[in-house]
Amino acid sequence: MAVILFGENLIVMNGRCSRTAVLSLPAAPAGEAAARPWGFTLIELLVVIAIIAVLAALLLPVLARSRQAGERAGCSSNLRQIGIATKLYVDDNQDNYPPAWIDSETRWMDLLKPYIPKGTTNGAATVYLCPSDKKRIPVTWDSSIYLSYGMNVFNFSATANTCFWYGVKANVISRPSVTIIYADCTPGLYYCGGGSTFTNPVVAVDYRHLGGSFVTTCCDGHTESRRLTQQSDWATLQQP
Repeated sequence: MAVILFGENLIVMNGRCSRTAVLSLPAAPAGEAAARPWGFTLIELLVVIAIIAVLAALLLPVLARSRQAGERAGCSSNLRQIGIATKLYVDDNQDNYPPAWIDSETRWMDLLKPYIPKGTTNGAATVYLCPSDKKRIPVTWDSSIYLSYGMNVFNFSATANTCFWYGVKANVISRPSVTIIYADCTPGLYYCGGGSTFTNPVVAVDYRHLGGSFVTTCCDGHTESRRLTQQSDWATLQQP
């Protein structure tokens, strides 16, 4: 006798298939017969959501700081280009730094046009626009320039030949690696500081970078990120 199992039916064969008998086996309990459906329970889903929320809370501040650090690096690059352009201007103009103001339609950045590209609304040239400057305010005399940087116009000695507003001879600046000439500025304004009195925070300086810092260019062309400054950082005539 041969016994063959097909599904839940047991077939009994006698001899050479002369007779068959089909026996039905008892059905398995419903809970065991059906496989468990694929998916998450509500508790499992809530646990996954909680884990994602914790990871996001940890990663978002890191990503934000990385973005701000990248913007500060871009700002430093812009101001370095402006510093190099200024040195070229000085070399071509009898060792004179560009004055902050020339007339109602000409400022220091207009004098540097032959040395650096001028800002444009289509973003083709963004040397004058800080990546962290979200206001993007054009200057009043030229709507194509979005200006984020200003020239130092402090005048602590009360004489015209020591103030960048009027223009300064290179030999007047005793320590060019220390003296600030440009800095992150109130958007749309072309100068910062001013007058003979120093205060912190500096008038018209925009502390827009990571940790309340701002970027400066010194007269030798190098850039620095700063939080606090003192009067000697802005004075063209340095004390020994």
